[in-house]
Amino acid sequence: MEFLNSIKELIPDYAKDIRLNLDGTIARSSLEGKDAVGVALAAAFAAKSRKIIDIIIESGELSEDEKNAALTASALMGMNNVWYPYVEMTEDPDLKGQPAQLRMNAYASNGGIDKRRFEMYALSASIIGKCQYCIKSHFDLLKTEGMSSQQLRDVGRIAAVVNAATQVIAASN
Repeated sequence: MEFLNSIKELIPDYAKDIRLNLDGTIARSSLEGKDAVGVALAAAFAAKSRKIIDIIIESGELSEDEKNAALTASALMGMNNVWYPYVEMTEDPDLKGQPAQLRMNAYASNGGIDKRRFEMYALSASIIGKCQYCIKSHFDLLKTEGMSSQQLRDVGRIAAVVNAATQVIAASN
């Protein structure tokens, strides 16, 4: 995971812990295969980090389908992480009973990859988006798909560290 070095080079010494956590959460994750990299890409998109997105995409770590699915899941969560809390915050029973009527066709195909990975990417983006409803929904679905609490912990850890790296990079450049 050489691409991590490119991200770490952008992080100043005052955020050394964040730099070290990139390896600890992504390179040494309990997630299978390249899932940690896809989760990091989804988090970078949700955190609006063009630099980290570009570094991950250009790394060659993910297939075109994996990259597309991570970006698709994050784009959908950018909408859902706003819509569902809005509906809940209104406390309007009529609004809650109405269909969202928001296009989400990518869910039918899981963004072109398997359901478990697409849901992991959606969870990562929702953690950044801080939508408790989306987080709960994706977390529960992933538990039923057989993911362990440790794996789900690692999705959250990756999202947290990528979010912090995004903030540090934006503040330092």
